[in-house]
Amino acid sequence: MLCCVAQLDGRKPLPKDNLFTVSVADYAGTFPIDEKNAYRDLEDAAKALYQRDIRTYDGKARERFRWVYHVKYHDGDGKVTLGFSPTLAPYLSLLHERFTSYQLEQIADLRLAYAIRLFEFLMQYKSTGRFVVKLEDFKAWLELEKQYRRFSNLKARVIDPAVQELREKSRINVEWKPIRRGRSVDRLEFAFRFAGTKAPPESTGDLAAPAETPPLKPATVERFRTLYPLLDPQACKTDFDGWAAGRKRPARDYDKAFLGFAKKWAAG
Repeated sequence: MLCCVAQLDGRKPLPKDNLFTVSVADYAGTFPIDEKNAYRDLEDAAKALYQRDIRTYDGKARERFRWVYHVKYHDGDGKVTLGFSPTLAPYLSLLHERFTSYQLEQIADLRLAYAIRLFEFLMQYKSTGRFVVKLEDFKAWLELEKQYRRFSNLKARVIDPAVQELREKSRINVEWKPIRRGRSVDRLEFAFRFAGTKAPPESTGDLAAPAETPPLKPATVERFRTLYPLLDPQACKTDFDGWAAGRKRPARDYDKAFLGFAKKWAAG
């Protein structure tokens, strides 16, 4: 999945038929694996992904669809082609936003799924170097709602191993602490920085979660799609938020400012 998503470009349309090809050479060059075993691993991963599905619920309807609808094994050429479900297409660009904030090589050595997920969370807040999340949300994102009812077990089996692997195998230094409300843990705070950079400032008092940027209005998204049918509004929003964060004055009309930014963004 990471190798496929890394091929996306938010300024270009998705590949025809949502087809992505991963070669043995690229795979073995990215991850620490012998090229002789890379094709076997690619084939195993493709088979597993073909069996997996996604379930969504918007409060009104439940949906279930597969990640990929087509897998092609190029035995003689040493590559695998995956055809992602058309229903998944709108989400691919959102995945791309999460996985373009860092180099794929930074997580190539990670073996714990929770370490990769934690890295993804942290990169959304790389501008501040601080990530604060409610404990219940953290467990939900990791699909652990019904597990580790005792925080000590979650700490020992999920958080500490993930943080330790990030420290050892990626170029990121992570510190974390629980924030309690009464006797129970209410939130988790992660402070992080890349090797060679300054540490984020120490927090003071009871921390609140980092401020989120406002969502785009449906009319704004529709306007964007009308003007730039081949481009992704969420990819543009990510760049806009990064640009706006460096301005001294926040935009009075967020959506109007976004569309003004989009005109230059679409032009490259």
